Amino acid sequence: MLRPCLVAGLAAALMASACAGEGEAITGTGGNSSSAGTSGTGSGGSGATGSGATAGTGSGTAGDTGTAGTGSGATAGTGTAGTGGGPLVMPPKQAITAAMPCTTTGTPGPRKLWRLTGPQFMSSIRAIFNDTTGAAPVATVFQDPINLGFAIDAQALLVQELNASQLQDNAEAIAAWAASANKLSIFASCTTKDTTCGTTFIRGFGRRAFRQTLATNDPRIASYLTIFMAGSSFSDGAQAVISAMLQSPYFLYRTEIGTQSGGTFNLTSFEVATELAYLLTGNTPDDTLLSAADSVSAGSLTLTAMIDQQATRLLATTAPSNATALMGFMTGWLGLDRLYTTAHDDTVFSMSKTIRDEMNTESQSLLVEAFNGNGSLASVLTADHTFLNADLATFYGLPTTGLTTAFKSVPLAGSTVRDPGLLATGTILNGYARPDTSSPTQRGHMVRSRMLCQDVNPPPPNLDTTFKPSTMPETTRQHFVNSHSTGACYSCHQFMDWIGFGFEAYDGWGRHRTADNSMPIDTSVTVYSDPQGKNVSLSGLTGTNSLGSYLAASDDVKRCMQRYWSYFAYGTSSWGQDACTYDSIYQEASSNSFGLKATLMAIIHAKNFTQRVQDP
Repeated sequence: MLRPCLVAGLAAALMASACAGEGEAITGTGGNSSSAGTSGTGSGGSGATGSGATAGTGSGTAGDTGTAGTGSGATAGTGTAGTGGGPLVMPPKQAITAAMPCTTTGTPGPRKLWRLTGPQFMSSIRAIFNDTTGAAPVATVFQDPINLGFAIDAQALLVQELNASQLQDNAEAIAAWAASANKLSIFASCTTKDTTCGTTFIRGFGRRAFRQTLATNDPRIASYLTIFMAGSSFSDGAQAVISAMLQSPYFLYRTEIGTQSGGTFNLTSFEVATELAYLLTGNTPDDTLLSAADSVSAGSLTLTAMIDQQATRLLATTAPSNATALMGFMTGWLGLDRLYTTAHDDTVFSMSKTIRDEMNTESQSLLVEAFNGNGSLASVLTADHTFLNADLATFYGLPTTGLTTAFKSVPLAGSTVRDPGLLATGTILNGYARPDTSSPTQRGHMVRSRMLCQDVNPPPPNLDTTFKPSTMPETTRQHFVNSHSTGACYSCHQFMDWIGFGFEAYDGWGRHRTADNSMPIDTSVTVYSDPQGKNVSLSGLTGTNSLGSYLAASDDVKRCMQRYWSYFAYGTSSWGQDACTYDSIYQEASSNSFGLKATLMAIIHAKNFTQRVQDP
């Protein structure tokens, strides 16, 4: 098979070629040790085959930015990797940054490119080939950095130097598999090695791989046709095209560049369709969504109508993407996957994976129920019921009458072994615990940073942060107070531990307790310096003056959730005048009682979803 070297995962190179035709040059900066190199100076006016498609070579010492290279044109986005510079500077990893003031109402964020995450890369390839059995040899190419609990940060998602070779090998393996598995007929009904059949195949495969319909005069077609015709047969040429396209920046990167209209850039219908698809399904746009984008491009459907119609379809309660759209965000925001990663000491208490899976089902059921029933986060935090089967009810010490292996809604009114609401689920309680006991610090930190959007300073340099075992009879709370209430520790731990004490009616495995180490439990809470600057006294997780009711009623929690959800949707945590976007989301969500689904739709309806401003 012909082996074209079209490793083109270079963001600036794609920006150069994507903006070509606007008469706008995009200049890349030098490479760094975490990237595959950066592009040279691009010149506009020549489409995807114009200058700037080849990467320049950057240089620099550790910690510095490499100098810009220059590159000449290469067909179909051909480029070579640049060389080293300083380490990539990552966004903050704890609480999300404060919004930048809005001085011009409605101002959206800047244009950007956004590499597919590892899971998106894999799911997209499987979807392109209708690979429902997972047979395609998709390699693990990308290791996505985790920022703010998510692996979606557009500034951190890059194609790195080693990825280039991996992408080429993987693309060739997938192309060979596609031919052997009779997948080529998905994209063209012909099998002859001529320009007509080659063009049909290129447009068919390109539509799915590049997430847009390729016009008959698209200059990329000619470039790929050259590759196709160099093959010894239809199969050989088709494999070469597949391999090349799966290495192209048009596949590896999501473009949010748009076309200029006055002082803003309107994203194309295909760019918006791609946003919708990956946000709501975690996958490439399906045929229905691409057809809707075609209709917008043809002028027979408005972009607004496409967004609402397709979001309604993908968020329908019967749609496979219904839970995906919600849980992709909730899992990262609240760290729900910590249920499976937090280490537990089996010599103290052994909990099976089956119980963990059941806890995951319980918390997801509470959230999805609210999502589909116009419920808000507040309704999840104060829910008077939960979802259980007999096995999980037994674990919690709840009655099993009427329960089987299937899950059903179970009322919690009057229960003495389980508080209502999401905070009392095993998912949260296990995820934020120490190996052998509860952890007021971790549980309080989750509330402070994830739900109140308040950062907690890291410990001072050279401070011994090892948590020492207790040397006297005392409760976990007393041990934490004695360890953290004096000296340098208290200045930080007061903002975490004294919130986390509200969870102390539960041990590190989520089992209710009335005594700890044979001593009474104290679940009193002090929220020091909340976002309003107040010290708030509370008690436990449930009731009129509890942590759950406080968070459910807090406007700061509503805004905090919206900030994190916006980050998850947009891939950017902060930009100039981003408060304009957050204000519009808040206003729309407030008119719908801050329902979870209404909040997601407000994020999709924000101007930042369809428009951009000139890059700063």
